[in-house]
Amino acid sequence: MAPNGANRRGANRRTVLSTVAGAVATVSVAGCLGGADSEADEPEPGLDQATAVEGDTDPEAWRDVESLRFDGYVGGWLGLEPSAIEGVENPTLVLVEGREYEVTWENKDGIHHNFAFWDENRDVVEDYSTDGTDVEGERETLVFEATAEMDTYRCEYQPAGQKGSVELI
Repeated sequence: MAPNGANRRGANRRTVLSTVAGAVATVSVAGCLGGADSEADEPEPGLDQATAVEGDTDPEAWRDVESLRFDGYVGGWLGLEPSAIEGVENPTLVLVEGREYEVTWENKDGIHHNFAFWDENRDVVEDYSTDGTDVEGERETLVFEATAEMDTYRCEYQPAGQKGSVELI
């Protein structure tokens, strides 16, 4: 049998090791949860294909834009063009009031979607909506003039997930 001091040293060593292991586990978990300065505070895209939830809304980035392109998923619209919305989920559109635009979107999941501009009362503005399709790979195009009534763009079939804001300049 080991002398009494050896048992205490073994016990003390076990206590120190278990305390260190517990501290490491706590720090690891805290790192996963994120703190005030971590990237976890930044909103994450819901669409696997999206890389961001905020695009470039600087009016200068939108001055020469005349066409917009999206992919449509149940979870949201994925911006493809112009570059200000590339990879952005449900990006804010910055449009010049009175300018004519063309928006084209492609159905990427085989669920029924359409693209429509809504006013603040959730009414379609100037009949600016596509017919809709549930055919994966099918595209629809809408030509419209940006008007002051435009508040959001949405899918009328999944309006909670497929929606984005419109800002007019």
